[in-house]
Amino acid sequence: AVVVLRHDAIPYAFEDKLWEKYKFGEFFKADDPATKARATRNPFAKPAAGEYKVPGIGPIALGINELQASGVIFVVCEAAMTVYSAAMADSMKIDAGELKKEWVAGLLPGIVPVPSGVWALGRAQDKGCAYVFAG
Repeated sequence: AVVVLRHDAIPYAFEDKLWEKYKFGEFFKADDPATKARATRNPFAKPAAGEYKVPGIGPIALGINELQASGVIFVVCEAAMTVYSAAMADSMKIDAGELKKEWVAGLLPGIVPVPSGVWALGRAQDKGCAYVFAG
């Protein structure tokens, strides 16, 4: 399986330190499932054992680290990183290029930037993956 993080999903590609520093929970309107408040950490990077449960099923492995260990490939859209880092840099009055470099350096292990999320979906389909959006 391949997960392509695009648009508002890109912060899930980043380490907790970037969530704290740049207030991704506020910027991307992302809540922490544990606290129900705006996230100050990446809730899917390395969740605690049993943090995610499905009624009638119980705990499930939903962490990016757990999914990667089972063979799931994660990529993040470079175009979205460029646009969102520029927007954030503009609002903070800082250099967009430097901010994007920091974001790229703060990617979770194993997550690879791709030129475009749509491009990555197309390449995955070329290799036999089917596209499913269940959100």
